[in-house]
Amino acid sequence: MSHTCTSLDIPSSWRPALEAARAGGRLLLLGQTDSGKSTLAVVLANEARAAGRTTYIVDADVGQSSIGPPACVGLGRADAELSSLDDLEPSALDFVGACSPVKHLLQTATSTAVITETARQDGAETIIIDTTGLVVGGIARALKGAKIRLVAPDYVAALQHEDEVEHLLAPYRTQATPQVFRVSVSRAVKPRSREERAARRQRKFAAYFADGDTVDLPWEMAPIENGGWTSGDPLPGHMRAYAEECVACEVLHGERLADGVFLVVDGRPDPGGLRELGENFGGTARAVEASSLVNLLIGLLGNRGETLALGILEGVDFRRRHMMVYTPLTETGTVRGVRLGSLHIGRDGTQLGTADVSGK
Repeated sequence: MSHTCTSLDIPSSWRPALEAARAGGRLLLLGQTDSGKSTLAVVLANEARAAGRTTYIVDADVGQSSIGPPACVGLGRADAELSSLDDLEPSALDFVGACSPVKHLLQTATSTAVITETARQDGAETIIIDTTGLVVGGIARALKGAKIRLVAPDYVAALQHEDEVEHLLAPYRTQATPQVFRVSVSRAVKPRSREERAARRQRKFAAYFADGDTVDLPWEMAPIENGGWTSGDPLPGHMRAYAEECVACEVLHGERLADGVFLVVDGRPDPGGLRELGENFGGTARAVEASSLVNLLIGLLGNRGETLALGILEGVDFRRRHMMVYTPLTETGTVRGVRLGSLHIGRDGTQLGTADVSGK
């Protein structure tokens, strides 16, 4: 056992998980907030590395990210003994777009699977997957079940004070894999308050964007991956004028989609007018207020859909079809797509609000 393990309060229930880390494979960690998943991940990584395993950690705790900024699933390689997950620089990111998985189950599960596969392709022998503290209710069962199905872990290490994650483990009682380890919470775990968690997210965002700059991105080079915007045919002038009459506000941009129409508007659209417009277009009319795009957190994607960097959308020139984005990414010529988030943040990392601007 490594020096780091012996210097901490390691419950005896951790030992089967430590042996699994040394043997190699995929270990997915479950546990509520402040159960010590990050501590366990560090201990497991140190054990695996000390045993000569090529070891990676997938940080899928999007609200309290350690490997990379919040709202992302991050990947780090443990090439030296760790004292904290914060010691790791991200070797890959996948942008989820929110600091809570509740309304982003599909993207959270998908991003976790994508980053786990990245670790496998990089030659990982031991992969440790840290997850969020969402463990209660049907949403938790849906999310954790999807992650386990997509990631296909060899082992699940379930940290619990009593039996709070047993309902998540029930489907695997009669299955050969994953093997489940029930792990008690270490006395070394120090709970954080809600305020401390929010302050930590702000610091992480601020550090990430500290060396950013404003760049101009044309829509043609960076279409939106997860929304109606840039996915349809632009509305001609007479149709946009008709849409303005219906919704009773200025239409800055409009697109005809297979299932209706998508608008970006200046002001609050009339709900009845939207319904009428949708019916006339043979589907649904969806509108996003232009003001809700300002300070929106976005992911900048490469030519394989990988997350190159995060950005803050600070303005849109609808006439020129350009986005003004504040980002630390210097080589913006490699950007081939954008994924919209649901957070509004300032350059200093302050969270300004949330909104669904996808127009789906």
